[in-house]
Amino acid sequence: MRSHGKRITIVLLMLSLICACGRPTGDNASNSADSQKLPFDREPHSTGISPSQALIPSATKLPEGTPIPIRLQSALSSASSHAGDSFSATIGEPVVIDGQTLIASGTPVSGRVLEAKPSARSRGGSPEGSPDNSLEPGYLRIVLVSLNVGGKTVMIETSSIFAKGGSHEERTAASGAPSGASPQDSRKDKDKEIVLGIDRRLNFRLAQAVDLQ
Repeated sequence: MRSHGKRITIVLLMLSLICACGRPTGDNASNSADSQKLPFDREPHSTGISPSQALIPSATKLPEGTPIPIRLQSALSSASSHAGDSFSATIGEPVVIDGQTLIASGTPVSGRVLEAKPSARSRGGSPEGSPDNSLEPGYLRIVLVSLNVGGKTVMIETSSIFAKGGSHEERTAASGAPSGASPQDSRKDKDKEIVLGIDRRLNFRLAQAVDLQ
C-alpha cells in the first residue's frame, strides 16, 4: 500500500509540472491579447497610416470625373490659335466635394490648345466665289493643365473640349474681306471660324483624381 501511495504522489507531481510548463508567461499572454486586437485598435506604424484613417475621405482630393467650370480670360480663335498655345481662365463656380468647397470661384486656371485649324477651301471643291459649302470650317480642341490653389501650381488632367465653326452662335468678330470677295461671301467665310471669347463659360471634367496639397 505504501508503495502504491508513492506512485500516486509521483504521478500528481508530474502532472503539476506539465500544467505549469504549458501556461503562458505574463508577456506571452499580453502578446496573445494584442494579436487579437482589431485593425482599428492598433497603433499606426511610424512609417505608415492608420487602418481606420484610410477609410476617411481626403479633404483635399478631387475625384476623377469632378466638373471643373471655367470662364475664359483670353480669347481663342481657330483663325489665330496654334497647337501648343496656352490660355488663361478662372474657376467660374466653386468646386464642392461632400459639402466642402475645395476650389473657390475665381481661382486661376491654365489651359492648352491641343489642335487648331483655320477654315480652308476643301480639296476638289468649287472655285473661289462659289457657295460656302466648299469651305471647311475651322476648329479648336482645348484642355486644362493646371490650377493655382493658394499660390501653389497643381497639375491636372481633364477632358478636352472640341469646338468647330459654322454655327450661327460661333461667328468670328474678325473684320475685312478677301480680295475680290463680296461682303456676303466674306460673312460666310467668317461663319466658318470658331471663336471662344473672353468670359466664355466652359465645363471640363477631371480625367484623373488629383490631390490639391
